[in-house]
Amino acid sequence: MTWFAALAAAGMFLSILLAIYDIGPHIMAGERVTRDIWLHIAAPFVAVIGILMALCVYGFRARKFWSRHLVLAIFSLIIIYATALGTLSLIHHAIIWRAIINAAVFGCASIWYFYLKPNVSIYFRGLKKSATPK
Repeated sequence: MTWFAALAAAGMFLSILLAIYDIGPHIMAGERVTRDIWLHIAAPFVAVIGILMALCVYGFRARKFWSRHLVLAIFSLIIIYATALGTLSLIHHAIIWRAIINAAVFGCASIWYFYLKPNVSIYFRGLKKSATPK
């Protein structure tokens, strides 16, 4: 899983670089948008998500118990950011709803995997126990 998160984090920063140089289509939640809108609205958020993904990679590789919390933070931030954009009417509501639905679905899948799947939750509880000072 760490290679996927590392690849995704690198892809986040690459997408910002490509948008700066106006290479390729600019897409938010599956919808085409202008370069200026993408750089103004999506790029800062994509950078934050890229940083969180990079921290997830570090946490998974270093066997840190808090790494699973970062995964949920990513999906929670997507929902919060999309809701804020919708409240301010900064982008089309179809884009907002798609982002919220996707983040909710993948967030629920992450909750199941990291917190409810028995072997994974036992693994992370063991990491937490070994990290607490005695």
